[in-house]
Amino acid sequence: MTYEIALNKAWDEIAALAPSQEYTVKFLTDIYEVKINDKIVLMKPSDVPASEEISVLILRYLIGILKHGYIQKGEWISFKELKGGPSYYPAYQKNTIKPILKSLKENPDSLIKNLTERFGGKLVEGGDVSVELVTFPDVRVRFVFWFADKELPPEATILFDRELTKIFTTEEIAALMFFLAMAVLDNSSERVLKLNLTSTIEIGS
Repeated sequence: MTYEIALNKAWDEIAALAPSQEYTVKFLTDIYEVKINDKIVLMKPSDVPASEEISVLILRYLIGILKHGYIQKGEWISFKELKGGPSYYPAYQKNTIKPILKSLKENPDSLIKNLTERFGGKLVEGGDVSVELVTFPDVRVRFVFWFADKELPPEATILFDRELTKIFTTEEIAALMFFLAMAVLDNSSERVLKLNLTSTIEIGS
């Protein structure tokens, strides 16, 4: 499913669910205003329209919250533990994890500094270094890193609460994790989503 189709589907779904016509959502360090009647998501305070890709992620988050709510239970899982996760994992590993591993090998200090300083992540227990990041409100993910040594290459994984599966599908979680990884490695979160995310895993399939 293309992002245009996924976006139209999300607008129809949220219009049928939402008790309000406007919502404000923080995603990473940015604030977005969702206008349901106008079918537009605006970045604040510039009022620049969000990309289709970011709009889909924000709408799917709102739809999930309206349907199920979200309270983290503290049961951290990886992508492989999702329904269908093992089947999708090779693409997920290639597009999401490998770029992180490359950065971890070449410039680990810069990667961790970006997570903690630019995105406000906090250091937590796990691996050699773990950083917990707030994505959407109350939705936390953990980047867990193991540094390379003489015998072993670096390793990385992204953990999230199992409750996330109640508001996002496996495909949507894949797209979200890809976006987070690319945002952490890039200087512009909007520019990241100009990339062809549908080549990773299609949203709404």
